[in-house]
Amino acid sequence: MKGQILCIPCTVRATYDIATKATDNEELQMKAVTEVLKWLSENHNLLDMTPAMIHTYAFRLVQKITGNNDPFAQLKRESNRIAMKLSPLLRDELARLSFREAFKFAALGAICGNSIDFEVEGYEVTMGDLEKSLMKCLRGKLTIDDTPKLMDALSKANRVLYLLDNAGEIAFDKIFIEFITSNYPVKVLAVVKSAPILNDATMEDALQVELNSVAEVITTGSSSIGLNLDECSEEFLKQLERVDLIIAKGQGYYESVTEIENILRKPIVYMLRAKCLAVAKSLNVHPGANIIKLVNY
Repeated sequence: MKGQILCIPCTVRATYDIATKATDNEELQMKAVTEVLKWLSENHNLLDMTPAMIHTYAFRLVQKITGNNDPFAQLKRESNRIAMKLSPLLRDELARLSFREAFKFAALGAICGNSIDFEVEGYEVTMGDLEKSLMKCLRGKLTIDDTPKLMDALSKANRVLYLLDNAGEIAFDKIFIEFITSNYPVKVLAVVKSAPILNDATMEDALQVELNSVAEVITTGSSSIGLNLDECSEEFLKQLERVDLIIAKGQGYYESVTEIENILRKPIVYMLRAKCLAVAKSLNVHPGANIIKLVNY
């Protein structure tokens, strides 16, 4: 997915928000916003870049200017805590459902966990109303529903690469991964970022929710939003080559992986909540739609 005009003001707003989380120093906040504005005005190929690449640049610039490597550290820990608190509710519901119903509910739970996001233009959720937002989402539907295809793809796979998105939602990913490995003879590699980027999950977050108890947890070797193959480690690229199926969670992976589908040349499942207008437009759905979309199959 290429960048759109909307991505430009979104990047400026996001830069300010990241900067205010990184420091109370208004001079440094102003410097971060000014430098991003300068970069945006001088870069004439913005619409050839993915939104993930644009926001990665902005985040790294804020890190450099403020000296704060992880502005979202506290929010990530709190997101994980709240998601773990809600996890038993999902498990109780799963136990009452038939296999097919449970599969879809576990998948929807992982997508609804994607509601935990703090850097999407026009999309706001506070920690106080997070529980209500998640439960409302769980009562919703899938606007694009390729769960039958996903179930078929899992029945034919041996190794699955599960690209994780945000902290917090990984507690719901854990439930879905556990459901998958309990019902399909597959090995799941759960992938986090190697260093902080927005509120994306890192190894620290994975350990906090004990994701390693249901899957082998690895990193991309990169701190880029989404998937930037040029930055990934050789170890990750080897694992990527060996898998039969990729599950890509969240908008960042949708934005970036859609640009390299022909390179990956294997089934890819996008699982996300279309929270911004640009992503929703790309998928031809309304903002807030829940998506399970399988390609290259």
